[in-house]
Amino acid sequence: LLVNPRTLETRFELTKMDPALYSQVADLKDGAVSLPLVDADEKGMKHYKLLTVTNRYDEHTADYAKDYLKIKELALKEKQIKAIAKWTEEKIKETYIKINGDYRDCKFTNNWLKK
Repeated sequence: LLVNPRTLETRFELTKMDPALYSQVADLKDGAVSLPLVDADEKGMKHYKLLTVTNRYDEHTADYAKDYLKIKELALKEKQIKAIAKWTEEKIKETYIKINGDYRDCKFTNNWLKK
């Protein structure tokens, strides 16, 4: 059983899938088995993978009934990004930051130069 390392689910989005895996499953019919794929784990140990597609989900407009978990995940990420941005803005105002002359002309995402 192959688990998506980002979501810890067995469901993969093709556009965000590892290219080596994508090339094996892109043209695979439901229930068909891929050619053996050699892979290495974190320790460098080689092992073989056989892949099969059990279910394909057609591209569709997001729907609360079908995509509730995905919508919830995206909303949570957006909330986290906003909270981090707000926290960063507050901390920049009260924190001493020295940026050397060579880097003063860089374009920063945040107001590090306090202009």
